[in-house]
This record gives sequence, C-alpha cells and structure tokens, in this order.
Amino acid sequence: MSATATTELHLLHVEDNELDAMALRRAFGKLEISLPLARAKNGVEALEKLQQNAGEQHQGAQTVILLDINMPRMNGHEFLKELRGDPTLRHTPVFVLTTSDRPSDIRKAYDKNVAGYIVKPVSSGKFLERIKHWADFLSVIEPPAAV
Repeated sequence: MSATATTELHLLHVEDNELDAMALRRAFGKLEISLPLARAKNGVEALEKLQQNAGEQHQGAQTVILLDINMPRMNGHEFLKELRGDPTLRHTPVFVLTTSDRPSDIRKAYDKNVAGYIVKPVSSGKFLERIKHWADFLSVIEPPAAV
C-alpha cells in the first residue's frame, strides 16, 4: 500500500489501549500497509507530536490521524477541539477509530469535521476488513495540501 502520488502520508494513531494499538499494527502487517505509523497515548501527547512535526508537513508530507474517543488526560473530542483551533494543524485529516457507537459521539466528531468514523468491531476478522477498506480509501484520495 502506498500513499497518493503527490503526497507522502504519515499516520498518527491516538490510542491509550495497548492491545488496540497492537491490533492495528498487526492489521497493518497482515495487510502489508507500509505507511509510517506513530502512536500517541492521549490527546495531549498527540498535540505535542503534531506541533513538533509541523515543519514536516511543509515538506510535502501529510499526517493522517486515527483517533480514539475514550482516553485519559485529553479525550478524542477535547483533542479535536484543540486541533481544529490550531491554525497550523486544523486541516489535518482525522478518522475516528473507536469502540463508541453512541450517536452523540458520532455527531460531535462530525461536527469537528472528521473525515470518517469507524467503530471497532469485536471480531478480529471484521476489524481487519474495516482497516483494509480504510487503507484502500487512503490509497485513492488526495489529502489537503500542507499550508
């Protein structure tokens, strides 16, 4: 799996649960997804990483975020509020990847302009299938150019 022809993609997985983070890495391995994948354990850590790496986006790389909703320190909704309020980061594409299927969580996420909302299925086979569909989608879209 490669990124689009004109933009190099980097993924940031914002997830506090170690098992869920390992499941995503395993899925990437099984699906042969070779996009760089970094991890932050909460929203505070994610914002710090994004702000440190903001210069990279000006060199043709684009970060795409996979965001959990339920996390300590700064949950997904709080993270989205901060991200969208930051002029240099507000256009960063975000896909929610969470166990929460609550309509209020889904609505709040889309109100903060997420690119998609993926509910983690209980079955590992279904999880792999959803990650494959998401990765296929990433391979054909053109993310926004860095400002």
